[in-house]
Amino acid sequence: MLRTFGPRVLRSVTAAAGALLIAIGSAPVAAQSRPNESELLADFNHYVYIANLEMAEASARAILDRGLTPTQFLGVVEDSPTMQDRFERAYRRALAMPQLEDVASRLYRLYEDGRLARARDPNEVARNIALLTSGPRGRILGQQRLATAGEYAVPQLLEVLVSRRDQALETEVRALLTAMGRQAVNPMCAALAHVDGPTQETLARLLGRIGYRVAMPYLAQLAQSTTNDAVKQASASALSSMGASADAALSPLYLNLAEEYMGQSRSMLSFPGEPHQLLWEFRPGLGLQATAIVSEVYHEARAMDLAEKAVSLDGTNQEALSLWVAANFSRQFDQPAEYDNPAYPSATRRSASYYAAAAGPQVLERVLMRALASHDTRMAREAIAALSSTAGGTLFSSGGGRSLVEALSYPDRRVRYDAALAIGRAGPTQPFDGSDRVVPILAGVLRDAAKRFALVIADTPQRQQDIRTTLEAMGYTVLAPASRLSETSQTVAEVPGVDLLVSDLTASATADTIDQARRTARLQATPIYALSPSTALEELRSRFEGDPLSRVASQGVTPEQLTAGVEQLVDRASGPPVTEDEATSYANQALDLLHTLALKSGSAAGASYGVFDVGDAAAPLIAALDETTGEVRAKVATALSFIGQQRAQVALMDAAMNASGEDRAMLVEAVIGSAKRYGNLLQERHLRWIIEAAEGQDEAQAMLAASLMGALSLPNERLVPLIAGESRPK
Repeated sequence: MLRTFGPRVLRSVTAAAGALLIAIGSAPVAAQSRPNESELLADFNHYVYIANLEMAEASARAILDRGLTPTQFLGVVEDSPTMQDRFERAYRRALAMPQLEDVASRLYRLYEDGRLARARDPNEVARNIALLTSGPRGRILGQQRLATAGEYAVPQLLEVLVSRRDQALETEVRALLTAMGRQAVNPMCAALAHVDGPTQETLARLLGRIGYRVAMPYLAQLAQSTTNDAVKQASASALSSMGASADAALSPLYLNLAEEYMGQSRSMLSFPGEPHQLLWEFRPGLGLQATAIVSEVYHEARAMDLAEKAVSLDGTNQEALSLWVAANFSRQFDQPAEYDNPAYPSATRRSASYYAAAAGPQVLERVLMRALASHDTRMAREAIAALSSTAGGTLFSSGGGRSLVEALSYPDRRVRYDAALAIGRAGPTQPFDGSDRVVPILAGVLRDAAKRFALVIADTPQRQQDIRTTLEAMGYTVLAPASRLSETSQTVAEVPGVDLLVSDLTASATADTIDQARRTARLQATPIYALSPSTALEELRSRFEGDPLSRVASQGVTPEQLTAGVEQLVDRASGPPVTEDEATSYANQALDLLHTLALKSGSAAGASYGVFDVGDAAAPLIAALDETTGEVRAKVATALSFIGQQRAQVALMDAAMNASGEDRAMLVEAVIGSAKRYGNLLQERHLRWIIEAAEGQDEAQAMLAASLMGALSLPNERLVPLIAGESRPK
């Protein structure tokens, strides 16, 4: 009895045979058996339905390997009347199968991109507009396709309204624009001030019906600038429906909209999940024009444009100017490397730091306050850098400087260091609330700048250890792991700051941990890399998408993936880690500033007559004296020589006694400087060593010791043996 096989089984058998023939050198036969894309897609649908995961995955990968464009794949899906429905149902089933989820999503994305590309093609838009008056079936099809095209269809739809050649088509277009809702708003707002009166009236009424508040500043500006009563009335009516007045001040309206874009909300994107968004403008002679911009910097481009409008309407609006500066910093952070931003062309625009410095301290204070409130570490550091180059002591005497003082308590240590340096360099002439925190922070730079501390929260000791091992390999000092964040409060309080938190918990515990960390002062700005069960990934990602300091990943990541994910998160959240060279630079800056502050303070025997008391740095400087070398150690010694405390002079002398060569000479010179300023604060053991050194065979050391004896103004009985020659070396 003969058994017959269907074409799909024959293809599978032939494919297997082809693979064998290839192995023995019969490639031409295999090439003849290669299925086309329609057959492969039919196979994918079939194998998904019968849950043959291996064959379904192989079919999908074979399609993807063909390198089809989205439009080409769309043609494959629409190759037969039933293929589209079968593919969509297979896709939904495949999403529930972990093995197929990735390849099925990639196929469906290709299909969706193909639909969008076709719908957005200008020729296709024109054909679909014509369908709006071609009968019931054509109208529905045209409406669906134009709605899919979204913003891309609006320029041609607007042309219908401007030309006023076909009243029936105008009616359909007005209804369609209203139904498109927010997809029609941005291009219509861009055109609103540039079209003729009747079209302005039509657009105003349409924007009122849509009710999307993005249109408010444009409608208000039109209402206040037009001399056409019908346009004024339509604009006022639209604003009233949105709860606004046609008489509202324009600059705050544009500023409020700029703030919404600055919030980086996904809801402000016209095309969420797509790599590009559209910027709209109306060009005389050309009409409504769109410029594509990468989604990473779309929010910033819109915020900056709207802030510019606000400033042009009110030059005294410092909030708008500070928002522009902040958005420009954000653009600089988020803009892809080598990208030529159409909204910020490199040929005509300078760096964000240039405009920040030009804006001045009052504006920069607002920028810094914004950064601190939103826990934007990178922006805070840029704002402080600009303040450091522009702010003087008068900033504090005039009641300013509050943002810099606030920054002294920021969770990220680099922000605290930058703020302390900026305040010290500004040279305030009067004490202010928080001035006593500057010197201890500067002193803390010497020991902690290059260290990175990480916290691990995981359910099991094994996962705690696995994560700890990975982080330690990355250079982090990992604090004692715990299973709950509440168990770490004491540990967190004992370190200068927590640079990273990694959790591996259940879904609910993950959410609670992130929420609790954001309510904890010392962890508010800490990047959090949360590992969660795959079943809860989408829910958690959606919940925390507005938190740029958090990232949720699958618990199944490898150590390599964890390393890469942590590096990306930390780099985006707070910038690259401090290198050894940067730590040395921080130390040198802090020591130079402490030296300068000591000279200004006029301190004597520990008393301070200036704004800052460098004596507050004594303990960390003494500790650093034993932990540093070379130029940094020399600067530590110099700083200590300006502190009129016995412990400072004693520490310098102890270090000198334990040193040798040039290092000892440098330290003795520091003791001499201290003795000149504050007199003899040494102990008897030190004096005995000094006299012995002065009597020794080493002429250079003897000369230093003799100089030190003179600086210390030792009693005569100590000097007589030397003067009388009784102890002159033989």
